[in-house]
Amino acid sequence: MSFHLRAAALLAISPLAILAQPALAQNSAPQAVPVTNSIPASRDIPYPGTMRLEVDATDLVRSVMKVKQTIPVAQPGRMTLLLPKWLPGAHGPDGTIDKLAGLEITANGRKLPWRRDPVEVYAFHVDVPAGVSSVEARFNFLSPVSGSQGRVVMTPEIVNVQWEKVSLYPAGYYVRQIPVVASLTLPAGWQAGTALRPTSTSGSTIQYGQVDYETLVDSPVFAGIHFRKHDLGQGATMVTVADSAKELEMPADVLAKHRRMVDQNIKVFGAKHYDHYDFLNAISDKLGGIGLEHHRSTEISTDPGYYTDYANHQLDRNVFPHEFTHSWDGKFRRPAEMWTPDYHTPMRDDLLWVYEGQTQFWGRSSRPGRA
Repeated sequence: MSFHLRAAALLAISPLAILAQPALAQNSAPQAVPVTNSIPASRDIPYPGTMRLEVDATDLVRSVMKVKQTIPVAQPGRMTLLLPKWLPGAHGPDGTIDKLAGLEITANGRKLPWRRDPVEVYAFHVDVPAGVSSVEARFNFLSPVSGSQGRVVMTPEIVNVQWEKVSLYPAGYYVRQIPVVASLTLPAGWQAGTALRPTSTSGSTIQYGQVDYETLVDSPVFAGIHFRKHDLGQGATMVTVADSAKELEMPADVLAKHRRMVDQNIKVFGAKHYDHYDFLNAISDKLGGIGLEHHRSTEISTDPGYYTDYANHQLDRNVFPHEFTHSWDGKFRRPAEMWTPDYHTPMRDDLLWVYEGQTQFWGRSSRPGRA
C-alpha cells in the first residue's frame, strides 16, 4: 500500500474504534510502592540536653525573622529535625513549611548536608559525625507581606511571634520532654507580651526562662511600639498592641466588663489551673486576623476602635470569652484522640464538636457586656 493510501486508511478509522482498543495495549498497570515511614516514633523520655533558640524580629522592612538554634545531639548518626505541622487549636496540618528559607546546619564550624524526607516535607535528616555534641541550625522565616501570601505577622508597629514557625525540634521524643531556652530581639523601644516570663533583658533582646518545647509553642508573643497592660484581676492581664497609641485607651466601663468576664468564667468552672493568664490583643487592620487559644494566653486581633467604640464591635467581643473558655475546654481538658505527643502525629477531630461547640456555649454566657 502506498504512503497516501495508508494515510487515507488511517483517517478513515472511526474515533470509536480507537477508543475500543484494549487499555492494556496502550498503558501499563503500575502497582503501588509501599510508603516507608522514616520518622522516629516519639518516646516519653527526657531529651538529653536543652535547646537554645534565638529569634531576631527586627527586620520590619523585609518582614523576615532570623533564627539561630542550637540543638544538643543525642547520639551520632542520623538526626531528624521537624518543623511543627499539626498544631493544637488549628485542628489540622497548619504548619508553614513554605515560609522557611535558607536552612543551614553546622557542627563544630563545619556545614552538614541535610536531606528533606521524601514523604514528610516537614522533616529534615542530618548525618551527625562522632564527637559532635550539638548542631546549629540557621534559617529565615519569611512573613507574608499581603493576605494573599498567608497571614501577616509583621507590620511596622506589631510583630506576632509564633514559636512553632521559627523553630525545629528533634524527632523521637514527646515535645513535653524537650527543654528549651528562647530569646527574642525586637526593634528598639518595643515591648512584648507573652505567657512566658523573662529572666533578663539586654538592650532590645529579651531572655526567657527554660520551659519544655510544648509550653514554648503554646506561649506566643505579641510585641509592638504601642503597648499597654490592664489588670483584669484573678491573675489575668489584658496585653494590648496597636497600630496607634490612641487605640490603647480603654474606658473604665469597658475595663469593668472584661474584668466581669474573667470573674464569670472562673465561677463557671470553679478552678484556676494557671499561674497567670494573658489576653494578647492586637488592635490592627494591618496584622492578619486571628483568634487562637492557649493554656495561659490568647492570640486575638480586633478591629480599630475595639475599646473606644466598644458598642459596635459585637463580633470582636465574642472572641475573648471563647478563647478564655478554651483554657479549660481544650487545654486543661481535651478529647483524648485530639491530644498528640508531638506536632507530627495527625490529630483526630471526632470530638471537635465538644472542643469548639461547648466552648462557644460557655463563652457566649460570659462575654463582656452581657448582663
